[in-house]
Amino acid sequence: MTDFCTKQTDAGTGIPIEDLIDLRETRSQALAPDGGLIACISNRSGLPQIWFCDPDGGNMRQVSDLPERVDQIAFSPKSRDLLFTTDVGMDERFQLWLLPEASGRAYPLTSAPGVVHKWGAWKPCGTQIAWTANDRDPYLMDVMVMDLATRQTERVRKGTGFQEVLAWTPDGGSLILRDSTRGTADQDLLLLSLQTGEVRPFLPQVGRTMFRSVRLHKNGTGAFVLCDLGRDFHAVFWLDFAEQRVSTLASVEGHDIDAFALTPDHDGMALAVNQDGYTNLMLTGCSALEPRQITLPFPGVATSLVCAPDGDLLATLESPVQPAAIWRCNPATGRWIRVTPPVPGKVDLRSLAMPQPARLASFDGTEVPYQVYPPRGEKPAAGWPVLFIVHGGPEMQWLPTFRAELQHYLSRGIMVIAPNVRGSTGYGRPYHQADDLGKRMDAVSDLLALARAVAAWPDVDASRLGVMGQSYGGFMVLAALTTAPELWRTGVDIYGISNFTTLMETTGPWRRAMRAAEYGDPVRDADFLASISPVHALRKVTAPLLVVHCTDDPRVPPEQGEQVYSRLRGFGHPVEILRVQHEGHGFSRISSKTQAYGKVAAWLARTL
Repeated sequence: MTDFCTKQTDAGTGIPIEDLIDLRETRSQALAPDGGLIACISNRSGLPQIWFCDPDGGNMRQVSDLPERVDQIAFSPKSRDLLFTTDVGMDERFQLWLLPEASGRAYPLTSAPGVVHKWGAWKPCGTQIAWTANDRDPYLMDVMVMDLATRQTERVRKGTGFQEVLAWTPDGGSLILRDSTRGTADQDLLLLSLQTGEVRPFLPQVGRTMFRSVRLHKNGTGAFVLCDLGRDFHAVFWLDFAEQRVSTLASVEGHDIDAFALTPDHDGMALAVNQDGYTNLMLTGCSALEPRQITLPFPGVATSLVCAPDGDLLATLESPVQPAAIWRCNPATGRWIRVTPPVPGKVDLRSLAMPQPARLASFDGTEVPYQVYPPRGEKPAAGWPVLFIVHGGPEMQWLPTFRAELQHYLSRGIMVIAPNVRGSTGYGRPYHQADDLGKRMDAVSDLLALARAVAAWPDVDASRLGVMGQSYGGFMVLAALTTAPELWRTGVDIYGISNFTTLMETTGPWRRAMRAAEYGDPVRDADFLASISPVHALRKVTAPLLVVHCTDDPRVPPEQGEQVYSRLRGFGHPVEILRVQHEGHGFSRISSKTQAYGKVAAWLARTL
């Protein structure tokens, strides 16, 4: 269907979307224990694969050449043996592989394509690995341990829901588990004895807690735990094993600590502090020392923090105008060097746009943070068209990371607004929980309040508002189009939730209980789930809609998009669907991104 709208005048052809998507990214660095080799994951070949580079930068070379993406990597603590995970079509049924001594031929440690193998941790001596898997029951994740010399695998704990291995204790006798049976915002941190099978709480717990990571002190006296134990924001806690006492080690009032890295002697930490999505990097001692800020080479987001044996800090850095790359910093001087070189491209990064943070009082007075991305070119006489992009999750946050497709829209003269509606992380637990269960539609009201406010801006064309989102953000798109159809000129639903009832029946069984904790129980809350499912209100939609869905999506299965497409088509409503083959809950291949976002760009050029 191409005849239902008139093509709008835009700011020219803009930056070709193919050129922007062709800007390659490198992230998720792992450092060999001797400090002499960096492994990372890069899509420089067109698909995320393992690459090696030297610690001081350069000599980047591709190591793996698999037909599917590589998702995680982890060096042995005692050698250059490198463990990695891969799946098929992004179906998240990960298999474990080993690349011995960072050379030679990689081989699989697991070979069960229908089973989820959730990577866990290496044993401190490097002889064993632990992970969780759902081979016994597709709904439950059991804890598995493998001896690498014999390849003998033992099931050391049967699961009652979704659980993950976070770490081994220094003596190798126990595992630290994160159990999310009650949901990702209400977790348990457990200690599993491998000798007796006994499971007990790893630390005293106060109320609902989300645990992000655990690191054991090298001398075995305690553990560093990143969580929101008894707090609204995430902080680093110290658990003293001898006294079984928990104390706050590092916190920043009103902000989450998203990640931390320990210095080689474990007497200091690098902290990634979340400030409206941007990273404020700080260095502090593990005692009552005043933290010192380390300025990033550009405003952006730092992830995958690692301290090298010489004390230097490695991080993945990216921003709206800088694709992800590995950088190295000398904390003493604050000097950064880029470790992974860029791939020459056709785009001048200086032509790209940075967003500005803002806040809006929503319908009930709650302040909703959002980012405003300024469009390029000459403003149309009637004002700028605006595209609202809603993040997924909902337990996520819109971050100022690199979004190739977004920069294309800006270059075509489209303003972009990216909200963090209630339910988003990064703004404290009360805000995070403000959309739970029966309060689900309050998040939609936030989006509508923001859209109405932006429509009143003097430089905006109120007749040209579009809304786009992925995953849970796709639900927000459909809910916005059905709740306030008069606001919208066009919509784009990218693997979004349309029917919570069938979602709970078809999503990957290993994650079903976690989704029920967030959205509602499919039996107890059946009426409520049906009432908030946009699929039942599609007759109200007036804007044309593009549906994009991947054929192998394990989280929001294709039936969610097909329900929307078939119903709207039955109503005779303008709708199109793009089915992206052999991809899952996202796009791993450069070719898939070009196909999907090229389609979206053409759609917006016609309908917005």
